[in-house]
Amino acid sequence: MSAPPFVVRTGGRHDLGMMADNLEQGFGSYRTWAAASWEPPTRTEMLLGMMQRFTKDGSWSAVAFTTDGRPAGHGAARPELDEQGARRTDVARLTHLFVRRDFWGSGVADLLHDRILADMVQRGFTSACLWTPSGQARARAFYERNAWTRSGAVDPENDLALELIEYVRELP
Repeated sequence: MSAPPFVVRTGGRHDLGMMADNLEQGFGSYRTWAAASWEPPTRTEMLLGMMQRFTKDGSWSAVAFTTDGRPAGHGAARPELDEQGARRTDVARLTHLFVRRDFWGSGVADLLHDRILADMVQRGFTSACLWTPSGQARARAFYERNAWTRSGAVDPENDLALELIEYVRELP
């Protein structure tokens, strides 16, 4: 069976509900490797967080749908912050890259990833960073295939309550 064709476009406020659904499904998949006591954020928490953040921190997104309108995934990014909390102009942070399970292996993650990186370059960023759970082997393998390298930084205490590791890369 061939992969369905996808439409990738810039996300807008009207897409935040779909993005929260993607996050809910994606974080739900973490239960296969996270501690049994781990609880993902609720959909409402994620939606409210995005609604607040996207208007204040320079975040932007790309969303993907099949040509028949089924949501497939999204990516999001924002300027990285310096030690004082100010936006950096040289480094962007990939904050989300979530693909719905039905579309794993379809190539849509590559489309979203490439779109977000192109947006970073267009905005003048020269490098990027991201944080992903150390237990998320699938995501880590994806990033490593796409020229991301581990920086060595680890964040054991964060809002997700999972150990996060940082990846970095230069932008073209």
